[in-house]
Amino acid sequence: MRNLTTVAMAALTAMLPAAFAAAPATAEEMKRVAISTIVEVPALMDAKQGILDGLAERGYIEGKTITIDYQNANGSMPTQQQIAKKFMGGDPDVIVPITTPTSQAMIAVTRDVPIVFAMVTDPVKAGLIAQFKQPGGNVTGVSDAEPIDAQLALMIDMVPGLKRLGFVYNPGLDNAIATLDELRAHATPRGIEIVESAAPTTNEVILATRRLIGKVEAVYLPNDTTVVAALEAIVKTGQDAGLPVFTGETSGVERGSAGSVGLDYRAVGHTAGLMVADVLDGKDPGTIDVVVAYEMHDRLETVVNKGSAEKMGLTVPQSVLDRADRVIE
Repeated sequence: MRNLTTVAMAALTAMLPAAFAAAPATAEEMKRVAISTIVEVPALMDAKQGILDGLAERGYIEGKTITIDYQNANGSMPTQQQIAKKFMGGDPDVIVPITTPTSQAMIAVTRDVPIVFAMVTDPVKAGLIAQFKQPGGNVTGVSDAEPIDAQLALMIDMVPGLKRLGFVYNPGLDNAIATLDELRAHATPRGIEIVESAAPTTNEVILATRRLIGKVEAVYLPNDTTVVAALEAIVKTGQDAGLPVFTGETSGVERGSAGSVGLDYRAVGHTAGLMVADVLDGKDPGTIDVVVAYEMHDRLETVVNKGSAEKMGLTVPQSVLDRADRVIE
C-alpha cells in the first residue's frame, strides 16, 4: 500500500509544473490592451474583431494572457477625449485606436505609451506620424486608404457618361480631406469633376446629399464616420431622386449603396493585431513600418447591390455583374 501511495505522489508531483504552466496568467501578469473607436459601424467592428484575431494568433488571448479595455465614443469627440484620459489611468501596455479622430485623441494624451492605429486613411496628414517607413516615436499602424482608382473604374462602368461626381464629407475630418485630395488626383485625368458638399455633423448629411441632386450624375461617400453613420438615409435619398450612391467600403453596399471596390476590414484589423502583438513582445513601435492595407492585401473585393442600383436608376452592365465577387439582389 505504501508503494502505491509513493508512486501516486510521485506522479502528482510530476504533473504539477505542467498544470501551473497551462494555467491562465494572473491579473498582474496579463498585458493590458486598450481599444477604442469613435463610433460603431460594421467596417469598424470587423476591424476590431480582426485585431483580436491577430492577437489570438500570436497567443494573446483575452482573459488568459491579456485584458481588453474596449470603449466606444458613440460619435462624440469630447467623449473620445475623456476615454483617452481614462485609458492613461489604466496604465495600458498598448493603445489601439480605430479611426483617425480616435487616434488623434490618443496621441494627444501620450507620447510614451505605444500606439498601434487601425482604419486611418492618411496618418501623415492627420499628424500621427512623420513618415510611413520607420515612423519613430511611439506610433505605428495600418492605413485603410481606399483603392480610389479601382473604385472610380467601377463607377464609370456603372454610370454611363459620368462627368460630375458628388462628394459628401465632414470637412473637419483629416481622413475625409485626404480622400478628397486622392479622389481629385485620380478623377481629373479621367475628365471627372468632383463636386463637394460638406456635412460637419451627421444631422447635416441628408441636406448635403440633397444639395447635389441635379448637379451630379453620382455621389461618392468616403470612409467618413460622420457620413457613414447616416448611410441608410443617404441611400433612400439617392433612390428617391434617382441618384446613384457609391461608398468607399464594401460593407456600405450591404447597407444599400450601389457598389464598391474595397478591403476586407477584418483582414485590415488582423494586420494591426499582429503589429500589436509585436509591440507586446517588446518591439519598439517607432521601428515598425506603417502599412497601407490595399498594398499589402492586394486582393480587392468588388461588391454590387443590383436591387438598390436599379432603384437609383441604374441598369448594372452584365460585364460588371460577371466580375463582381458578390452581387446583392
